[in-house]
Amino acid sequence: MVIVAVDDEKPARILLENTLRAVRPEAEIHMFSTPEELLEYVEEYSADIAVLDICMYSDLNGVTLAKRLKEINVKINIIFVTAHERYLKDAMSMHASGYIMKPVTEEDVRKE
Repeated sequence: MVIVAVDDEKPARILLENTLRAVRPEAEIHMFSTPEELLEYVEEYSADIAVLDICMYSDLNGVTLAKRLKEINVKINIIFVTAHERYLKDAMSMHASGYIMKPVTEEDVRKE
């Protein structure tokens, strides 16, 4: 299983990475600080799950990034991570596999 994840805030990214590794130690996990880096990776390599912060300081937010990822790989599972409930409707319209409120916990990741 290959998991890619992006969060532009370093403390949140570190917490997310540590949580993903604790829950799925067997997974190959690739962390990115920008959506553009993640997109570039997925254009060249395969991923099974994308864990995306929704609100980032970039031209690509998590919802737009998810749409691009689905164009590349329709089977990729998308899990959104955010501190803002207002994005729930947009995330669910993407038929996301999951939606986690920050701060990320192992229990939340296991559920998704």
